[in-house]
Order: sequence, then structure tokens, then C-alpha cells
Amino acid sequence: MARIVIATPKENFERYGFHIPEDWDVAFVTPQTLEEELLTRQSDVEILLVGSGQVVSRKVIESCPSLKQIQTEGVGFEQVDVEAAKERGIAVCNNKGANAISVAEHAVGLMLAGLRRTSLTDRQLRTIGYQTTKFAHMKVGEHTLAGKTVGLIGLGDIGKEVAKRLRCWDCNVVYNDILDMSPEIIAEYHVTYKDFDELIRTCDIISMHVPVTPLTTHMIGKEQFLAMKKTALLINTSRGPVIDQDALIRALENDEIYGAALDVVTPEPLPEDAPILHMSEKAMDKIILTPHVAGMTDEDFQRMNFMSIKAIQRALAGEEPINKVY
Repeated sequence: MARIVIATPKENFERYGFHIPEDWDVAFVTPQTLEEELLTRQSDVEILLVGSGQVVSRKVIESCPSLKQIQTEGVGFEQVDVEAAKERGIAVCNNKGANAISVAEHAVGLMLAGLRRTSLTDRQLRTIGYQTTKFAHMKVGEHTLAGKTVGLIGLGDIGKEVAKRLRCWDCNVVYNDILDMSPEIIAEYHVTYKDFDELIRTCDIISMHVPVTPLTTHMIGKEQFLAMKKTALLINTSRGPVIDQDALIRALENDEIYGAALDVVTPEPLPEDAPILHMSEKAMDKIILTPHVAGMTDEDFQRMNFMSIKAIQRALAGEEPINKVY
């Protein structure tokens, strides 16, 4: 029987009606105990399925002689030691594009919520009352999404889905990406290329859609915040480290930008004493935080479980892996 270790919730498979094939010998483990299990009782694993943020260290990889493939449930794989896997000839694969639509919807939702100050208004209504909140809201003002210039940093699967949706909102969509886009893609998604610095300077909304790499870490920092419009709204549904969080805090405190809406932060989970949770009231009123849930809809989990099972079946059949990340 094929030996499979799964470090994602068993309940997800049961909830969405997925049945584990009878010829699989499956061990479900928790993310917290994964390393211990693989170093002791589960070292004979052939296929490892983990969540996108799960750490899979060199020590673990070198301790599992039968390991053929590491499959991540979602898109992220930055916590897997890809170099160690490559040295051993172990494929590292993700479920590319599995939650692109959901993340794109969340990004657009954060744009709307940020421009209309939805979170702040809801909070005020519950604490200072209906009429007081209404007058305070009118005094501060809000903005429409229609007519805004939105800059997408990264035009991969998610960036494309965001661009597609923003067209319906009558937005001017520009993008920056290290990859050249074909004329067909530019025409299909109605986007215009902008130099990174120009995008930062000119956009009303800047939305992040890049993976974490040495090139993208802190690509939005003090210099970029100072260059942005004071009316700019920053959206991040990619990964926390692409933004210098300390610089963001300063920008919010010093009124350098209109606001920010983040689904991802550094570190995750946020500790209770994280500075971004203890800014001044003025700064806190300008930020919306969600706990990395943009790509966690029921539909996403159904799709990711389906794709994971198919990927494991391919690996066990000796077929070429799909969505190999190295």
C-alpha cells in the first residue's frame, strides 16, 4: 500500500465528500506534530501533503528515504526546503490557481471596504450610535472604486482575476511584473504596463500579488510610502513580508497614505503585542485586517482537495508531476 502522510485537517476531506482510495495507507497528523511524526513513526512516507504555510525542513526531507513528492494544499510553498528536495530528486508541487478567484474577490472586497471605510463605520455604529456615526462618516468622507487607477504588482493567476473583475468597476488597471506579458494577455485583461516606480507614484490603489522571494521581500517600504499619493490605498492578499510592516505603521501614523487593507501580515499568526495591533486610534481607523482567509472558501477547499488527490494519484502512478515548483 502507498504510504501517505497528510498534515491538513481530515475533517476537510470528510466535509466535502472526498474518499481516500483504499490502496492508500494514510496517516493524518497535525501541523504541530508533523516533524516529530516524520522523524519517528512516519519516516517511510512516500507522498507528503501539507498546508501552504507548513514547514518541511531539510532534516525531515533527509530522514524520509522513500519520499517521492511533497504536495502543498494551496499555492504557497515557501516553507518547504526546495533545495533539499531537489538534491534528493523529490518533486515539490503546489495547487497553482486553486484559489485565485476567491483571493481576487477578497482583494476587490478589501478595496471597496477600504474606500468606503466599512469596517470603521460598522465598529462606530456599535459603539457611538447610529446618528453620531453617520455624521462622523459624512465628515470624513468616502470614495468610489469606479474611475480609480488600480496598480497590480504581479499579474499571475490572481492578478489576472483581479484585473478581470475591476473592468466591471470602470477602473483603469495597470500592472508591473518581472515577466513580459503577451499582447494577447494585455488585450484580454485590459491592462497597461507601468514601471514599478511610476506605478507607486500614480496609482490610487496598489494591490500586491507576488510571492515571497529575495526580490519581493519589503518591496514596499519607507521610500515607496513616501512616493505614494496621500490618497493611496494599499491592499495585500499575497504574503506579509512583501511589505515592510514597520514602514506601513509609520505611513499610517504620519498620514502618508489614505489607508491599507491586509489579509496577510508578519508574523502569522500575529501575537497580541504586535505593533500593528497597537497603533494610535487615528492609524487603526485607516486599516482593515483579515487573518489570511482570502483563499479559504468552501469552494477553495473542495478544489484543493480534489487537485491534491489527483496529484497524489499521478505521483503513485509514476506520471510526470503537475504544478512542479522547481
